[in-house]
Amino acid sequence: MTKLYSFFFLIITLLSFNQVRAIVPTFDLIIRNVSVVSDPVTGADSLLTFDVYILWTNPAVSDPFEFCYHDGNVFINHDVFNGGVVYGLNNAGSLNKILSSSDIPTVNDLSTNTIAFDASRDLIQWHCGLRSPALNYIISSTSPGTKFFTFKLRTNAHSWSAVYPGLQFKLNHPGNQTNMGYFAPSTDPKDPDHQFGMGLTDTIANHFTVESDFPLPVELANFSSSVNRNMVTLNWSTISESNNAGFDIEKRSVGLNEWTKAGHVNGSGTISESRSYSFSEKLNSGRYNYRLKQIDFNGNFEYFNLQNEVEVGLPSAYSIFQNYPNTFNPTTNIDYELPYDSKVSILLYDISGRQVGNLLNETKLSGYYTIKFDGSTLSSGIYFYTINAQGAGNNNFISTKRMMLLK
Repeated sequence: MTKLYSFFFLIITLLSFNQVRAIVPTFDLIIRNVSVVSDPVTGADSLLTFDVYILWTNPAVSDPFEFCYHDGNVFINHDVFNGGVVYGLNNAGSLNKILSSSDIPTVNDLSTNTIAFDASRDLIQWHCGLRSPALNYIISSTSPGTKFFTFKLRTNAHSWSAVYPGLQFKLNHPGNQTNMGYFAPSTDPKDPDHQFGMGLTDTIANHFTVESDFPLPVELANFSSSVNRNMVTLNWSTISESNNAGFDIEKRSVGLNEWTKAGHVNGSGTISESRSYSFSEKLNSGRYNYRLKQIDFNGNFEYFNLQNEVEVGLPSAYSIFQNYPNTFNPTTNIDYELPYDSKVSILLYDISGRQVGNLLNETKLSGYYTIKFDGSTLSSGIYFYTINAQGAGNNNFISTKRMMLLK
C-alpha cells in the first residue's frame, strides 16, 4: 500500500511539474534605434535603418524560449518615401544577419530568410526560422533582449523625408500578421528529446512596440501671423533644433493647390535652447495659407502649417508713401494704395519743375502696389514724384513726395 501511494504521489508530482513547465513563454517585440544614415553607394541620406529586438518576459515560470520562427509585418508612413520608391529589399542588401555574436546563428542557420515590401499597403514583411532545435537558440530575458535584425530600407529619392516613419506592427488581422514560434519541450516520455514548433499568439502578455522613431530635427513651440495693412509678419519659435539648416517660407492663395516659396530664414544648427524667428512680406489683397519647410543639412525636410488663414483687406484710403531707400542709387521703391479701381499716373519732376519721367499711366484695381524706379539715366539731385488717381465719382487723389538721387 505504501509503495502504491508513493507511486501515485510520484505521478502527481510529475504531472504538476509538467503543468508548471507547460506555461508558454511571453515576450516583448520591440523596434528601436530608428534612424536615417548615409548611403555608402550614393552618399545621400537615403537609408532608413531600424533594429528588431525580442525580450523573453516570463523566464521564471515558462518553458525555455528557444526560438523557432518569426513572421514580422510592419506598417510604415508612406510620406517618408519623399516621392521615391523603396528598393534593395533583398537578403544581401536589407537583412544583415541575426546578431553578430559567435554563439548566435547567422543567415546560414535559417531554414527561411525572406524580406519584402508591399507598396500597395506600405507594409514591410519578413520571415525567418531555424533549421533545427538542436541549435539551442534561447531568447535573452535580460533587457533589451536579443537583437534579431538591423533593417536597411533604401529609397531612390534624394533623401528620406524627415517625418516620423510611423512604424507599427500589424496585429490581429487575417493573414500576414506579426507572430512568433518557439521549440516546445517534449511531453512524450518515450521520446523526451523530441521538440516541436509551437506558435505564440498575440496575447495581452506579449507586447509589440516601437520604442522610438527618429526624432524630428526641430521641435516647434509656436507659429503665428499678424497683418499690418498689407504687411504680413510670421513669427515662430523652436524648443530645440538638431542639424537645422533653416526654413523655407511657402505660401499659396486660399483655394489653390500650388505652393510657392516666399523666402528663407537660416536655422541655428543643433541647439538645446529656444530660438525665435520672424519673416515679413508685403502682399496684395487676398487670403493666404502659409507653411514652414524645415530643412536639415542633409536635405531632409518636414512641414509646419500655419493653422489660420492670413487675410489682407483692401486699403481704406488713397495713399502714396516715401520712397525707400532715400537717398538712393540708382534704384528705389515707391508704395501706393488704392481703395477704389482708379486711373493712375505717377510722374517724375526735377527741382526746376520739369517733367523727366513717367513712372505709371494705367488703370489699376483697388489694392496695394509697389513701383521700382531706376534712376540710372538721371544725374544726382533732388526729384519729386506726383500721383494722380481718379476713381469713380469724386474719388480723386493727388499727392507729391520728394526724393534724392546721389551717385
